[in-house]
Parts: sequence; structure tokens; C-alpha cells
Amino acid sequence: MQTTSPAPLRGKALLSLGLTALVVVGCAKPAQKAATVAPAAPVGHVYPVAVDVPPPVSAKIKFTSAQHEQIQQAFNVIGLKSALMVAALTCGEQNQYDTFMRSFQPHVLDAQHQMDAYFRKASGRTSGQRMEDNYVTQLANNQTIAGMAQGSAFCLNNTAEFQAVLTLKSPSDLDHFVTDLPPAAAAQVASATPTTPVP
Repeated sequence: MQTTSPAPLRGKALLSLGLTALVVVGCAKPAQKAATVAPAAPVGHVYPVAVDVPPPVSAKIKFTSAQHEQIQQAFNVIGLKSALMVAALTCGEQNQYDTFMRSFQPHVLDAQHQMDAYFRKASGRTSGQRMEDNYVTQLANNQTIAGMAQGSAFCLNNTAEFQAVLTLKSPSDLDHFVTDLPPAAAAQVASATPTTPVP
């Protein structure tokens, strides 16, 4: 996985460019005041956190609608955990990730157990573990690809995502958070379905 350049180097480069710009502006003749537009603030939920639940290997394997709703919720929690881990590794947000896990570890573990149980029932004990391993790997890969497609905005957005997550107080808050999609989200990129970055 590629990581972004260390924050101190980026900060020094930006500071240097900023100081150069101030010197140039200071030497130039005063110009008319132009309206400045502040850059858009990151909004959190870097990508939708609702993830696809792969279907059972046989149509004979059934789940009730209540079971499916509970399974979907568990998959969403694990999808968020995976996304935050990608952010931690890519953007140096390990402390925030650790704080999230300390706050919600029992709830995340419960979601993990529900996911384990789903794959065992959906595909069998041995093949279910293999199916789950493949799913989790593909999910993280696709979240990484989605992050790379954002370029330099990815880590800025993830800082906002962590800020939003770390204000949550209860497992119920977390469940609502992973159910709500960001306002402009049209597609589920946090998916185990293979994706390719948009050029």
C-alpha cells in the first residue's frame, strides 16, 4: 500500500510556498480587493459506509429479514473499521484508530462475531472462512483504491472522518453513523466488489 509523504515535509513545503507568495504579494502594487472563497471543508464519511453483503453460496441457505438487517448492520460496522484502518495506515492516524478501537471494541467484536457466523452459515465452516478472508481483503483493497483516487484530499477527509467518529458516545451512535450515507454519495465504494479507480 502506498502512503502519502510525511506530514512534516508537506507542511514545510506548504509553509515555504506560502512565505514566497507573501513576499511576492508584499512587493507588488496594491490590487483591488477580490472576493476570496474559502476551500470547501471536509465533511467526513469519505465514502459510503454501507457495504455489500455477499449472497450465500446456495439459494437454499435462507436468512430472515430481521437476521439480514442485523447482518447488514454488522457488516457496516466492520466496513467502517476497515476504512479507518486504511486511513490509519495511509495517513498516520494510528492514535485516532486506537482511540476508536478502545471506545468501541466490544461492539466491533460483536459485529465481527456476527460476520463470522454469517460466512459459516452462508458457505460452510472451511469455505466460509476462506470466503470471509477474501471479502475482508477485497474490502480493504477497494477502500485503498477509493482513497488513492481522492489524491491529496484523502488524508484531509479522513481527519474529518475520525473527528466525526470520535465524537460518538455509544454503540447506538456508532450504528446510526454507519447506517447514514454521506449527502452526495451515489455509489457504494466500500464494497467487496472489485472496482477500478476513475481516470
